[in-house]
Amino acid sequence: MMNGMHCLKKYVTENGRVDYKGLKNEKGKLESYLEMLNKNPPAKDWKQEEEMTYWINAYNAFTVKLILDHYPVKSIQEIDGGKPWDEAFIKIGGKNYSLNNIETDFLRKKFSDPRIHFAINCASQSCPRLLNEAFTPEKIELQLNEQTKAL
Repeated sequence: MMNGMHCLKKYVTENGRVDYKGLKNEKGKLESYLEMLNKNPPAKDWKQEEEMTYWINAYNAFTVKLILDHYPVKSIQEIDGGKPWDEAFIKIGGKNYSLNNIETDFLRKKFSDPRIHFAINCASQSCPRLLNEAFTPEKIELQLNEQTKAL
């Protein structure tokens, strides 16, 4: 997909462990990817699979950014008084969102697919593993099924 997401293969193991120290060295690629997401929000003519993968990838990429911005941190729950999911630090299409906004207002409400829970990673050990590749419209069904089974 885009450069920022290519780092997934390099810094995320197959079981979802993230090498944040190594990834921090390529934070510029992630920042470029996030800027691309900001400038290219979903359009009304996007297919459902395109929009779903956009929001899943955005959620996961911004979660990684949150950790990198506070690295080294032992737990995501140490960030923002234990409520990092509520901070509206995500810029997409000129609007600010929190991770909870993306999960609740877009992914859960719009798509009503319970497998989404297994696709988004909240950077906690109790969360589903981070997939070491970007979600794509062509593979979303397979990827969601594999993530659901992986737990």
